Amino acid sequence: MTATVHSYTHFLERHALYKTEKPYTLRFTPPEGFLRANIKLERHNIIVRDIRSTQQQPSYEHDGLAIVELDTKMMYDDFDDEARIKNIYLREVADLLKSVLHAQHVQIFEHTVRKQHEIFPVSTGEPYRYNQPTSIAHVDTTSQWALAMAAQLNPDRIDQIKQHRVQCVNIWKPITGPVREWPLALCSAASIRPDRDCEPCDLVYPDYVVENRQVYHSSELDWLYVSEQMPNEAWMFSQSDTADKVGPVIHTACPLVGSDVETSERRESIEVRALVYHGGFDDLGSDKNF
Repeated sequence: MTATVHSYTHFLERHALYKTEKPYTLRFTPPEGFLRANIKLERHNIIVRDIRSTQQQPSYEHDGLAIVELDTKMMYDDFDDEARIKNIYLREVADLLKSVLHAQHVQIFEHTVRKQHEIFPVSTGEPYRYNQPTSIAHVDTTSQWALAMAAQLNPDRIDQIKQHRVQCVNIWKPITGPVREWPLALCSAASIRPDRDCEPCDLVYPDYVVENRQVYHSSELDWLYVSEQMPNEAWMFSQSDTADKVGPVIHTACPLVGSDVETSERRESIEVRALVYHGGFDDLGSDKNF
């Protein structure tokens, strides 16, 4: 595997529309005459560095991302079982985050299993059984939305929570490996200027709204990936941080254009989004991580 690969992904177009209108996507069928989305995308080539080929590995403190060891008790078929994901895997992730980030408490609010369809990225025109890789550069949340989620989950203690640092962190790992198609590419937070590169965007569901960040293309973004990623190798990366100690990490799935690896193995992965608290939960026992 070469030290860098040439790839591409999709970015938000720098359009005058967004000076007056916030980008949005409706995750339901809109009323007649109402646009389902106002997001205009453009494709750009990117160069992605393989961290296996560098001596100095990225760090969470500097880059907002790191590879962490995640050995799970889950078997392959368990990732199709929601009860086992919640009772086993999410608890493992919560324990990992609490330990690595020296947190007081962790709450997981979302997880997604993705299994690449055999003709992806060509659309079948029909609903997929599983979520597909996302080939649009984005950040999952904003700090304001993360705090709103913390308030929704903890209405009686949000005043105490706000007095301390709150991080929103994504843990992404393969279910099978090694990953040889559509790996996750991430930008070092040190190369990202959120005021220049990111645009808040609403994902509107029938009963709630998620504010994420769409991304404008910039040649200054430093893209990274890990070749042949194995199931015990998990990406841990920042999405928001109320203390502004670690910047948000832009990420996307990307094809390995020009790679010397030939494969028919389709990518399967699971990602977990969690709120990581550094205070506000003093009354909980040390074993209440989840």
